[in-house]
Amino acid sequence: MKQSYKTKKLQIERQGEGRTATWRFAGRTVRGTEYLYSVKDDNFSSLNRWTFAAQVPRKAYGDIVVRPVGVPSKKVWAGLDRKAVVLVRARKNPYKSRAYCKVNLADPSGDRTKKGTRRGDRGALPKWFRLFRWRMRLKKTVTTTQGTDSSAQIIFMDHGDHETMIKLYFALKVWVMAEDFSIRRRASDVE
Repeated sequence: MKQSYKTKKLQIERQGEGRTATWRFAGRTVRGTEYLYSVKDDNFSSLNRWTFAAQVPRKAYGDIVVRPVGVPSKKVWAGLDRKAVVLVRARKNPYKSRAYCKVNLADPSGDRTKKGTRRGDRGALPKWFRLFRWRMRLKKTVTTTQGTDSSAQIIFMDHGDHETMIKLYFALKVWVMAEDFSIRRRASDVE
């Protein structure tokens, strides 16, 4: 690892009050409130200013979408303005009042859009995930699942904690791409 990124080096500032907005998500038009944030990532000396949108639907059980709308002009981050972190409402106690998202890392190789993590991968995550470790659970702990992703790693947080959501975006996407990071799995885990 070239650099040990720290979330405390992210200067996050909300830009005014939320505004009524509509956006497209999963093929549908969603109505709600959009909050804009300016972010300066002092882990880098230049090309470190971002703008993020936290899109909160009116619908109580709608998905919260956090994505950059302004990305520094650095080749490694090209296309991140089209990538989002999506937070879903948890369905099981004691997490029902929280939102969660899967720990899906960006794929620097470009082979896939993201790489999921699962049981046993926590120890392989980079140092910058330390802030989130206490928030990590398996998906089956916070919600019911009909698919095969019950052992997927998730991170939970409060619905209105946009700053932590933005920090999570940096951990999952920005720094992963900057460091060309990939989870190293044993050959026996891949098969």
